Amino acid sequence: MSLYRKYRPKDFPGLIGQEHIKVTLLNAIKAGNIAHAYLFTGPRGTGKTTTARLLAKAINAETMTEDGRFDGSEIAEEIDAGRLIDVIEIDAASNRGIDEIRDLREKINYAPTRAKNKVYIIDEVHMLTKEAFNALLKTLEEPPAFVYFILATTEINKVPETIISRCQRFDFRRITEDVLVKHLKQVAQIEEIEAEEEAIRIIAKHARGGARDALTLLEQITSGGKLETERVKTVLGISNYSVCEEILNLLDAGKTSDAALNLEQAFQAGVDLVQFNRDILDFLRQKLLEAVRLDDHGRTARLIDLIGYFQESYEKQKFSYIPELPLEVAIAKAGLKRELIRPEKIIRKEAAAESANRKPREDTAQSTTGEEPGLSTAAESVKKNFEPVMDAALADFMKAWPAIMERVQVPLAKRCLMAGRPLNLSGNNLELGFGNNFNKDKLFVPEMLAEVEKAIFEETGKNLRLSGKIVEGLVVETAVITSVSADLVETAATVKSPSAAAAKAASKKDQLMESALNVFGGEVVE
Repeated sequence: MSLYRKYRPKDFPGLIGQEHIKVTLLNAIKAGNIAHAYLFTGPRGTGKTTTARLLAKAINAETMTEDGRFDGSEIAEEIDAGRLIDVIEIDAASNRGIDEIRDLREKINYAPTRAKNKVYIIDEVHMLTKEAFNALLKTLEEPPAFVYFILATTEINKVPETIISRCQRFDFRRITEDVLVKHLKQVAQIEEIEAEEEAIRIIAKHARGGARDALTLLEQITSGGKLETERVKTVLGISNYSVCEEILNLLDAGKTSDAALNLEQAFQAGVDLVQFNRDILDFLRQKLLEAVRLDDHGRTARLIDLIGYFQESYEKQKFSYIPELPLEVAIAKAGLKRELIRPEKIIRKEAAAESANRKPREDTAQSTTGEEPGLSTAAESVKKNFEPVMDAALADFMKAWPAIMERVQVPLAKRCLMAGRPLNLSGNNLELGFGNNFNKDKLFVPEMLAEVEKAIFEETGKNLRLSGKIVEGLVVETAVITSVSADLVETAATVKSPSAAAAKAASKKDQLMESALNVFGGEVVE
């Protein structure tokens, strides 16, 4: 006999993992408030059919103890053996038509033969046809006094509301890993199986809350009275978490080709890629929860992206002609997202532009020296506001700032970020300066911060926490982008006459207005 049948609970104390249901049913039985129809729903292997049989025993047993035992009850023993004619189990998957339900309705009025009551257990009830459900409705609502219905399903969404409303519904939960481990240890001890702790825990984890699946795996993998961890991993095709961690670390470091090579090595070693994908998702979930607890927005955003890639690959694996292809695509996407903008290219471009612009500005400033000292002082003032003294760490970080802004995908976050600039970098804290509260307040909300911190992490590999403060004079009039400051300096330095200054100022005003419209949208109202 299979282990899951051998160790199927014969009374309520043996039912594991469903304490909320056990207590409720026992209280109803003791009070004599047994409903005429029950609906048990939940994942497979969590005890729905077993509980239905226990309830059938309680309805018909001559004796039952306070804690729900049926010691010495002849009716209970007949139900366990499947011999009691008054407990009828119907598999709706193979008896799903209206003819079967009509036959049930015809026989339901016959009095019980051996027991006090008749109990109909309809398993996988969601498989009934629409017509069969309709035929069952009236009988389910007003059955004879000696008839009880217990319906069981794994897919409650397929059961009509009209059926659900006529039953007392009980939701079965997945059995926790610790409870399954304890149960498997007891079975292994009784069966004299030498089981390693880690092997039992792997089986419990793989069963995903199902006692039947756990016992089936225990029986399948046990060899010669021993249950070894390595054999469990081999049979289930489970990889070591260190392999998952290594692949994800390589992706974080931008070494996509090495990550793909590790995947290929795992495949050649015979690892089940579907299980491997599940292992990666489980590992990512653990890391995500850690990042959320630490309030690490940048890391959280990166992990959400990775989970999306590997969840998509898991869903596509069953339809893929090449088993490893969906995982390879997920790795490629994860690497591509990090390499979309190469920081060194941005830095070279910025350096070239600065070199080309520096000399003409210096020459022009010298040609105007002595003519309009007031304007020169104004230019220096503007330059001072927009170009604060930076330490080495901040100066190095500023090289990546343009690329970071390019990585920000949320338009509002990018606009607010462009209206400020880094002021101070101390450890893992980056302080941003803003000229007004509007841009600062819009940026410092969880969704916007997560987007910016993710961009910083993808570009620099640093998990930085952002803070902001208002710096008076940082933003000019229209409060657009920091590159406007260079235009203001150039405007002040190249003016030669009041009329030329007026014309130049008008031109710059138009440019500033155009920049503002590009950033914030809207239209000019005369």
